[in-house]
Amino acid sequence: MVWGAFSLHQRTPLFRVQGNLTGLRYRDEILRPLAVPTLQQMGPQAVYQDDNARPHRARVVNDFLQQSGVNRMEWPACSPGLNPIENLWDELDRKVRSNHPPLRDVQHLYQLLQAEWQALPQRIFTTLVNSMRTRCVECQNSQGGYTHY
Repeated sequence: MVWGAFSLHQRTPLFRVQGNLTGLRYRDEILRPLAVPTLQQMGPQAVYQDDNARPHRARVVNDFLQQSGVNRMEWPACSPGLNPIENLWDELDRKVRSNHPPLRDVQHLYQLLQAEWQALPQRIFTTLVNSMRTRCVECQNSQGGYTHY
């Protein structure tokens, strides 16, 4: 199961993709119906951010984004420190493991993740957003290499 974009105000997933995510599925199920229309509504200064996951960088995805006129943020290789959602995944993992008995199945995990996501304090989100300038400077100083994030 791959989780998609989250609304930090609603703090609920905007979409879920079942199974393996391929470049074609990413384009057809996420970019075309959701991301590109949202970016177009935001105007010409909007910049799309993803990571270097294989489906995100597939040729079919690159061609589609270019044809759609989407400005895409360049993403240094091996730089998860620039993606604060990784910190949130770590926090959720810790909460689920420490606050709950062993998982029964995927549906149980889904329910626990939703409950713990709702319980995350707003300060965590604010801290991560406010850390982005420092993260970017550190990544630039390391020329896209390792950062302490």
